[in-house]
Amino acid sequence: MIQERFLQSAVNIRRTYLKVSSSLDKYHKKAKDTLEVLNNTLKKIEKLQETVEKANSGKDTKITEQEALSQLLKIIQDVEDEGKTIEKLTDPINQQIEKLALEEQELYKQIKSTHPNLTDDQIVESVRQRLINEGLS
Repeated sequence: MIQERFLQSAVNIRRTYLKVSSSLDKYHKKAKDTLEVLNNTLKKIEKLQETVEKANSGKDTKITEQEALSQLLKIIQDVEDEGKTIEKLTDPINQQIEKLALEEQELYKQIKSTHPNLTDDQIVESVRQRLINEGLS
C-alpha cells in the first residue's frame, strides 16, 4: 500500500522517539533530585528565618542584616544553579521531541500527497503494522 521509503521513515522516527523516551528516565531522576534540593532549600530558609527572628527579639543568636541577606542570596543562587542544570538536561530532549513532531507531520503530508486514495485510518494502520513487524510498537 504505502511506499517502502515512507514506512522506513516511520520506523526511523519511532526508533528515535524510543531513544528520546529512554532519556526521559534520566530527566525523571534529576527531577526527583531537584525536588530534594528544593526541600532542603526550604529548610535552610526556615532556619535562617528563625535565626533572624531570634536575633531581632534579642534572644540567643546574633546575626547582622547583611549576614542574613548574604545567606539568603547564597540560597537563591543555589536554586538558580539547580534550575540551569535542569534546563541543560531538558532543552536537548525538548528540541528532539519538537524535531520528531515536525518529521512526523512532514511524513504524513508526503504519504497523503503520494497516496491520496488512502484514508487516515488506512495510513495509520499500515504504519502501525510496520512498527509491529519491526518490534517497535
